[in-house]
Amino acid sequence: MPEEKPYLTGRTYIFKLNKGDDLLNELQEFCRDNQIKCGIIKGIGAVSCATLGFFDQKKKKYNKVKHDRAFEILSLLGNISLMEEKPMVHLHASMCDDQGGLVGGHLMGGTTVFACEIFVQELVGAPKMRKLDKVTGITIWADCKE
Repeated sequence: MPEEKPYLTGRTYIFKLNKGDDLLNELQEFCRDNQIKCGIIKGIGAVSCATLGFFDQKKKKYNKVKHDRAFEILSLLGNISLMEEKPMVHLHASMCDDQGGLVGGHLMGGTTVFACEIFVQELVGAPKMRKLDKVTGITIWADCKE
């Protein structure tokens, strides 16, 4: 198990996103504007449409799926780290439609907010750095060891 120093809790933000916002882009911009380099993001709400990704482990690339219908966000969870010295938001989402059908995956740009409540917890300590892992093909924390 890798040796890690604990992170301290920094600033906490609780806010809503506006109808029509691109969910991922707004959170990326929020983190850049507030210089949040490491943290946790959680959220609930609803979207008018969603773009989700699934990582194809054999082809080593994300397959994007655009869902052109409304969903309730059951869980929006992710982290903030640095990639190329800039804050990067990495989110996964679980959502249901009006019939209770579930979709989920890696949240991509192109997901439009209907109503969304967000919780951002900044973590203070050495920020995690994302780099492309050549073995998996995923951009992941470079300083984490197996």
